[in-house]
Amino acid sequence: MWVFHKTDGGRGFPSPTLRPAERTIFHARVEPSMGPHTIHWHGMEPDPRNDGVGHTSFEIDDHYTYQWQPEPGRAHDPNYGAAGTYFYHCHVNTPLHAQMGLLGPLVIDPIVLPEFPVSPGNRRAFADGPEYDIATESLIMPYSIDPRWHELGHAAGLSGEDVGLNRFEPTHFYITGGLLAERKEREEEVWAPKQLPINVKGNGKAPSLMRFLDGNYLPNSVTFLNEDGTPARIAELIAHDGRPFRHTSAPGAPAIPTSMHPDPRAHLFTHRFCMGAAERYDLLLHPPTAGNYTLVIEWNNWITGQRVGRRELKLIAS
Repeated sequence: MWVFHKTDGGRGFPSPTLRPAERTIFHARVEPSMGPHTIHWHGMEPDPRNDGVGHTSFEIDDHYTYQWQPEPGRAHDPNYGAAGTYFYHCHVNTPLHAQMGLLGPLVIDPIVLPEFPVSPGNRRAFADGPEYDIATESLIMPYSIDPRWHELGHAAGLSGEDVGLNRFEPTHFYITGGLLAERKEREEEVWAPKQLPINVKGNGKAPSLMRFLDGNYLPNSVTFLNEDGTPARIAELIAHDGRPFRHTSAPGAPAIPTSMHPDPRAHLFTHRFCMGAAERYDLLLHPPTAGNYTLVIEWNNWITGQRVGRRELKLIAS
């Protein structure tokens, strides 16, 4: 595995969680230790020099400091605001380097608008979005490994030779991530949850926010189940790829987030969704009663649709 790591942190996987806020100027100094690398801020829109796409800007041999500024959100305006779930990865020999481990979560926190104050212990998903409980906010990154790829060198395939980067055949499957507030980056440690707490609807706390980032090259299906194995329709989708779902049926009217709309029919509830490589979803969880729920992630073959991997994670609602 190759990873990005901080000067004061261990080399863990996924690479460190980066969390700037809207309107702040963000800096990231990169000093590659082996071969040229870049950092591409996937989903953000900095200028080309700071976008980290090596073949359209430059690759870093010695060091470079990236700089960009997340755009602040505006109430009920879909054209502004960067708050949401993203990720960063190397954009040199991209498929191989991302599979080797050069990727990590990037979360942009919103500004606080006067008309949308925030309760103690909570944060809003975006400037005019719903509140969630900081203590039970989590990130889930499905990841799979093709061991053959991990025997390849830094520049494998870059000269036109066929090294098999069009064949991704994983044999190892993982649910990585966990509670964002509790992550500690330790040397050679994989950040992975054994179980996660979530808040019961109506228990006096804001809902739990779960951020999904697809960090592998196979399609994933994500399913929530009740303790008896039946579908649990507890997930409310509130954003996709860093962009909130908004109610835009009336041209020129305020674009109210679906999760904040007074009409319950506007809310996007489900027990199952699917995602592909680099996709992100943000969702609020609304379990009606205390107890155990199960998060099931399946990996499927691109061509046949056949399931090739399955992992489960216990969710404890209280």
